[in-house]
Amino acid sequence: MVRYRTDDKLFLLHPTRRNIYKILCENPGTYFYKLMKQGSESSATLLYHLSKLEDDGLITSAKIDGKRIYFPKNLRTKEIERAYMLLKNKNALHIFLYIVNNEPCFQNQIAREFNLHHDTIRHHAARLADAELIEKEKKGKHVFFRIGRVGKAILEGSIILFSESYIRFIISKLADDCHFPEIVSRTKDQLTIRVVCPGEDDIMLSIDISNWDVPLIEESKKKD
Repeated sequence: MVRYRTDDKLFLLHPTRRNIYKILCENPGTYFYKLMKQGSESSATLLYHLSKLEDDGLITSAKIDGKRIYFPKNLRTKEIERAYMLLKNKNALHIFLYIVNNEPCFQNQIAREFNLHHDTIRHHAARLADAELIEKEKKGKHVFFRIGRVGKAILEGSIILFSESYIRFIISKLADDCHFPEIVSRTKDQLTIRVVCPGEDDIMLSIDISNWDVPLIEESKKKD
């Protein structure tokens, strides 16, 4: 049987924390209440383990529209993580997907489509443009929008991969004088690591990030 020492600093050896971490890797930006639905832990237990994962630098959190979301550190760049955080807002996502399917398009087109005030569109468009999800271009008195560099990368799926820096990071979080992590299998979007320790059962961590972008791509295809 696996033995867990109370002073063990390899936080991912704990099965509950490992499962929470796996969920967050496969679904970055998950809200607390969704984590509650996906596990059997009480809210207090979940908060405790999230706190431990944050303390160890494995995950971080942020507030979006008054709700706290959690995502893993070092798995995606800050630029990409920021883009996904912006798209958690329903209006921002609708505006982005409309531009995806109707580029180039003007602000008044978006306003008519979603019955939104022009100030609301300007607010979200400015943030989307700042994150390079979209590009703004002036044509006479009007501004029109196109998909930006980061927006294209998300839609093309080119960000779905395990970087070398992330591999080094997660290996370092699973190793000590007793525990020896080894990569069992690795593809562009799937990773399995076995942690071996004499006298203990092997520990497996498997992460599949292939579904990161399905909601965005599927929704945009429906409108094609």
